[in-house]
Amino acid sequence: MEQEKILVVDDDEGLRYLMVTYLQRRGYTVESARDGLDALQVLQTDGPFTVLVTDLMLPNMSGFQLLREARRLDPRMEVIVITAVATVKSAIAAMREDGAFDYLTKPLETIGELSMAVARAITYRNLQLEREALQAQLSAEAERLQLLIANIGDAILSADATGALTVANPAANRLLGRDDLVGSDAQAALPRPLATVVANWQAVGEQRPAVVEVAWPAGSTQMVSLTPMGGNGGRSHAWVMAVRDITHLKQLDELKMRILTEMIGKIQLPLAQAMATLTELDGAAADNGQRAAEVVHRLVDEWRRIQDWTGDMLALVRYESSSGIKTTEVDLTAVLSETLRSLSEGPPLRAKELKVNLNLSPDLPAVYTDASLLRKLLQGLISRAALRSQRGGELRVSASASNGHVWIEVGDEGPPVQESDLPRIFEKSFVGPNAGSGGADLELALIKAIVDKAGGQVWVCGQGSLGSAVAICLPRAGEDRESSSPPAPHFAQMRLS
Repeated sequence: MEQEKILVVDDDEGLRYLMVTYLQRRGYTVESARDGLDALQVLQTDGPFTVLVTDLMLPNMSGFQLLREARRLDPRMEVIVITAVATVKSAIAAMREDGAFDYLTKPLETIGELSMAVARAITYRNLQLEREALQAQLSAEAERLQLLIANIGDAILSADATGALTVANPAANRLLGRDDLVGSDAQAALPRPLATVVANWQAVGEQRPAVVEVAWPAGSTQMVSLTPMGGNGGRSHAWVMAVRDITHLKQLDELKMRILTEMIGKIQLPLAQAMATLTELDGAAADNGQRAAEVVHRLVDEWRRIQDWTGDMLALVRYESSSGIKTTEVDLTAVLSETLRSLSEGPPLRAKELKVNLNLSPDLPAVYTDASLLRKLLQGLISRAALRSQRGGELRVSASASNGHVWIEVGDEGPPVQESDLPRIFEKSFVGPNAGSGGADLELALIKAIVDKAGGQVWVCGQGSLGSAVAICLPRAGEDRESSSPPAPHFAQMRLS
């Protein structure tokens, strides 16, 4: 490591010699001068110096003048002034007004005072240089980030803890049709779908990173990513949002769905005929041995699953086309109780000996939806949870009212939802880790289609290392759906993990 350079200035030759030799023994490179003019010459020819040690009372040029000129030549050089006891106030003034780092009084009580003052000055200077380097690095990174945000195709928005927008890139300005977003209140400035997403995200729980799909004017669809900022592990109302147009991906998904529907329509009748044949074979095999009967039973179960899957796919098409949907006020408590009773006696709840922990808020209001859709929705939620659960496990079913909406949550103790699966978890053709659990993945597509048509939202919530929950919110009956803050009409997914 290069030695620190010190310049000592004093017209007292004996004291100057003492300070120079002492500092040299301490490992510093030391130059000296007898007055201010001589010191300026040394600074200009032999600099830069780390620390300047100077007497205030010098011939030809005072220590005050030298201090000012030295700081002008090298603002990063620290200065220690030496003064008589009678002029301590002048030394303090030099520190305040001219940037001296420290002062010592003559005569020095011990020469060690000098080395300690020089060491403190060097440490302070190094810290200042490190700080400047870090600030320069941060400024460069901030500039690169600003360029990236400005040129990226996604709309980027960010708000601080007070809810004021602090970032809005050009893509966001174009998407929202205004260029005065920064500084405005997010809830007031954002269009209703985005404002509702933020409000529900802040209300739903722990504000973990989220992926959200919302309908947009002119039939387009936007994928919204929400991430909290700051908070140090706690709740934070500051956030950053990225919005991407995925309309073309949705169109591709619809195309795949149409092709798949045509295929299902063609094979539905042969499947039904094969199922009837297998049922006859099942009866015949019962008379020809236990082993044959077991094989046929398994075949019947597999074909039944295929038949149920094709039925669900056709139902999904009907729900997405809004065929035959009639919205009315529906008693959620009655429908939920009826659904649980009907499911409790059949597979898989009874076969897996699953317990249901039901928690309904008192005076649960009615919801505004289609009654048959609501029944199918609840059946799908509970069936998915049951398919994911192990024998003897517990399902959690709860319902409560909040902010003009009714929230329903069904949780299980199955494997957690993977973060990488979130963007695709509601796709009709998605095959996740639960594909072998009897159609749990397709249930999510059905659930989303039903909730979309009911004007609600669906959230896939992780429960840590085990389990998941699906939470939906539906419009509360009797609420003004235009003036209140209902969910975005097509809310795709969110996972809190």
